[in-house]
Amino acid sequence: MFRVLTCLAVEHDWRLVLLAGLVCFVASIVAVNIFHRAIASQARTRLIWIAIAGAAIGYGIWATHFIAMLAYEPGVATAYGVFLTALSLAPAVVLTSIGLGFAANYPGRWRAPIGGAIIGAGIASMHYLGMSALEVPGRVVWSFDLVVVSIALGMVFGYAALAIVVRYADSWGTFVAALLLTLAIVSHHFTAMGAVEIVPDPTRGPDAASLSPAFLAVAIAGVALSVLGMSLVGVLADRRLANRTRKFEEIISQLSHAQRQLEGSQTELREQKTRLDSALHNMGEGLCMFDAEKRLVLCNDRYAKMYRLPPELLSAGTPHHEIIKHRITQGILKGPTSDHAADQLISVLGALPADAASSRIDELADGRLICVTRQPMAGGGWVATHLDVTEQRRSEAKITYMAQHDALTDLPNRALLRERLEHALARTSRGGPNLAVLMLDLDRFKEVNDTLGHPAGDTLLQAVAARLRECVREATFIARLGGDEFAVIEYVTNPATDAAALAERIRMALCEPFDLGDHQVTTATSIGIAIAPGDGNDSEKILKSADLALYSAKAGGGGTFRFFEPKLDQLMHARRNLERDLRNALVSGEFELHYQPFVDVRSGEIQGCEALLRWHHPERGLVMPAEFIPLAEETGLIVPLGEWTLRTACAEAVKWPADLKIAINLSPAQFRSKKLVPVVIDALAASGLAPHRLELEVTETVIMHDSEVVFAALGQLHKLGVRIALDDFGTGYSSLSFLQKFPFDKIKIDRSFVNELSGENEESRLIARAVVRFAVSLGKTTTAEGVETTEQLDALRAEACVEMQGYYFSRPIRGSDLSQILKWPVRTAANAA
Repeated sequence: MFRVLTCLAVEHDWRLVLLAGLVCFVASIVAVNIFHRAIASQARTRLIWIAIAGAAIGYGIWATHFIAMLAYEPGVATAYGVFLTALSLAPAVVLTSIGLGFAANYPGRWRAPIGGAIIGAGIASMHYLGMSALEVPGRVVWSFDLVVVSIALGMVFGYAALAIVVRYADSWGTFVAALLLTLAIVSHHFTAMGAVEIVPDPTRGPDAASLSPAFLAVAIAGVALSVLGMSLVGVLADRRLANRTRKFEEIISQLSHAQRQLEGSQTELREQKTRLDSALHNMGEGLCMFDAEKRLVLCNDRYAKMYRLPPELLSAGTPHHEIIKHRITQGILKGPTSDHAADQLISVLGALPADAASSRIDELADGRLICVTRQPMAGGGWVATHLDVTEQRRSEAKITYMAQHDALTDLPNRALLRERLEHALARTSRGGPNLAVLMLDLDRFKEVNDTLGHPAGDTLLQAVAARLRECVREATFIARLGGDEFAVIEYVTNPATDAAALAERIRMALCEPFDLGDHQVTTATSIGIAIAPGDGNDSEKILKSADLALYSAKAGGGGTFRFFEPKLDQLMHARRNLERDLRNALVSGEFELHYQPFVDVRSGEIQGCEALLRWHHPERGLVMPAEFIPLAEETGLIVPLGEWTLRTACAEAVKWPADLKIAINLSPAQFRSKKLVPVVIDALAASGLAPHRLELEVTETVIMHDSEVVFAALGQLHKLGVRIALDDFGTGYSSLSFLQKFPFDKIKIDRSFVNELSGENEESRLIARAVVRFAVSLGKTTTAEGVETTEQLDALRAEACVEMQGYYFSRPIRGSDLSQILKWPVRTAANAA
C-alpha cells in the first residue's frame, strides 16, 4: 500500500489526476442513467441501451486511463503505440457491456456479484492492454501482488456499484452508484500503477509513429467530456420523450404489425434469393446442382466459364450427360474428344453412388487441374463444387522440391540423399548390384572464400556441381551435403575397379581450373569411398564409413581418394576418446608448462623463456603436443587451453628476474574467438606482469586465416606494450608483406633454415644463410630456433643473429627446475673457448 501511495503522491501530476477523475465520474453518471433507461426498456431495445451504457463507461475507463497516464511521471520519456492504444478500448466496451447486460437481464442474488466481476475484468483488461501500448526506453516490471489487488478492487467496487444501481433508480442512488463505479476504476488504476517499475534500457525507445502523451490525453479528455456530455443530455431528453411517445408507439405498432407480417415474408424471400445469387456468382469455385433425375437445377458463372458452357446448356432442366458430352467433344477435358470417350466418362460418373460423397481430379486440356467434389442431397440429386487447384498443386510440388534440393546448386540435399540411399540399399540387400557411396570435399575452399569473398565461393560451388553432372552418368545420384561437401551414389558391378575409376574421373574433372569471371581458381578434391553392403547396410553407417574414408584422404594431404577400411573406424574411435580425455584434462589439471630459454648470443645471458604446453595423461603418460594440439584446434579446445597457458605463464614469469621475458604462441582459433585481447589484459592484471615482458608469437598461418582481424588484435596488444614476434619466418610466401603491414618486435627464424646451416648441401646452406642475413638486415631482434650444434651457433653468430634457442643451450624444463638455470649464464661458442 505504501508503494501505491508513493506512486500516487510522487510520480503523478495531481492536476491531471483530478481531470481523469472528473472524466471518470461523468462517464459513470452517464452509464448509470443509461443503465436505468435500459432496465425500463424491453427485449431488443434493452440490448441497445446496454450497449450504449457499456460504450459510455468503456470509453470513460479508456479515457481515464490515458489521462491518468499523462499524469504519470516515471522519470523517462514516454509515448504510446497507436495500435494497442486503440485496441485497448475494445475490452473495456465489450466486457462492461456484458457485465451490465448480465445485471439487467438475469434477476437473482448473483446478478450484482457476477456483473461486478465482469466489469472489474473489463477495467483490468483495458488497463493492462493499455499499458502494453506504453513505449519507454526501458523494460516494465510488474509487482504481482499489487496486480492481484488492483483487479480485486475493480471487481469489489464494481459489485457494490451494481448492487446500488439495480435497487435504487432515484437521484441519490444514481450519485452513489456513479461514485462507487468511479472508485472501481480509479482504485484499480492507481493500485496497478503502483505495481509498475520501469527498468531503464537505452536500447529501447518510442516508435516513430507513436502518440505523444500530451496530445493523446488532451484529445481524449476533450472528446470524452463532449461525448459523455452529449450522451447524458440525450438520456435525460430520452426519458421525457419516451413517456410521451410510448402510447403513440403502441398504436403505430398495432397498425403496422399486420403489414410487417405480410411484407416481412416477401422481403425475406427476396433477400434470400439475392444472397443466394450473390453467393453463387461470387464464389471462387464453380458450383452446380442436379436433381434426382440428373437434370440441372442451377449453376454459377464460375462453373459456366470453367467449361465454356453455351447458354442453351445453362438453363434449368439440362440433362447432366449433355454437359459432360460437351466437355469431351469440345476438347475442354484432356484426352480423346470422340463420342465414345464421352460415353465412357458418362458411364463412369453414372456408376458413382448416389448416397455417398465423392471427389476426383479432372485435368483440362490447357493444363489446369480441377478438383470436383460431389455431395448428395436429401431426396436425390447432388451438389458439386469445381475448384481450380492448379496453383495449389504447383506450389506443393515446388515446396517439396525446395525442401529436398540445395538452393545454390540445385542438387539434391542431405534429406533427399538419405531417402534415395535407403531405396538403393534396399535394392542392394535384395541381391542387386553393389552400391558405391563417394563423399567429396574441396581442398582449400576456405581460402577462396577468405581471399575472393563468399560470392566467388558460391560461384565455385555452382561450377563444381555443373562439372560433376558432366563427368558422371545420367543415372548417377549427386547431392550437396552443405558447405563444400558433396556426395555421389552409383551402382557398381566391380566395386574396387568401378568406384576407383569414378573417383579418379571426378578428381581429374575437378582439378581443371575454374573460370569465376574476374578470377581463375584451381582446386583439388579429397574423396572417401564406401561400398554397400560390405561397409554398411543402412544409410547412417554407409555415410559414416564414406566420411571416415574422406577424413583419411584429407589427412593424407588431400587431392586423392581413399576406400574405407575398418581400421579407420578404430582410429576415429581413438580420436574421439582422445578428444574426451582432452576435455577432461583441462578440468582435472593434467596440463603443465615447460620453459625453453632463449639466450643472447654474445653474452650467453638468458633473455627469457618460451612457454611450451605438456599433457601428462594418467593412463597414456606424456602425450606429445603434435598429437593433441591439432585436435584442440579442430574442436575449439585450444581457446580455453590458450587462456590457461597465458594466465599460468604470466603468473610464473612474475617470479623471475624483472629483465626476463615470457614468450607464448597464439593459434588462429584464439583470434577467431574475439576474446584474445581481454584475456591477455586480464592475465597481465591478475599476475602483475609488466606488458613489455610478454612476447606473443604468431605464425604466418595464423595471420592468413583473417589478416584484418589478426592485425587489429595485435595492434591493440602492441599499444599496451606487449611485444609481438613473427614465428617460423621464411617458411611462407607472405612473410615480407606481413612485415610491411605490422611493426613486429622480433623475428624468429624457422629451425629448418638453422638445420641447413650445418647440412651437406651447399645450395641449401647458401639459401639458409641468405634468409638469416635478410632477417638480421631488417633491424628487428632475431631469434634462431632449433640450435643444436656449435657449427650452427658459429654460423648464426657470424651473421649477427641476436638471440638463439635450442637443445644446444637447454631442453624445455619444468618451472620448478628453471630457477637453477636462471642464475647462471648459458655456455655459447664465444665463452666456451
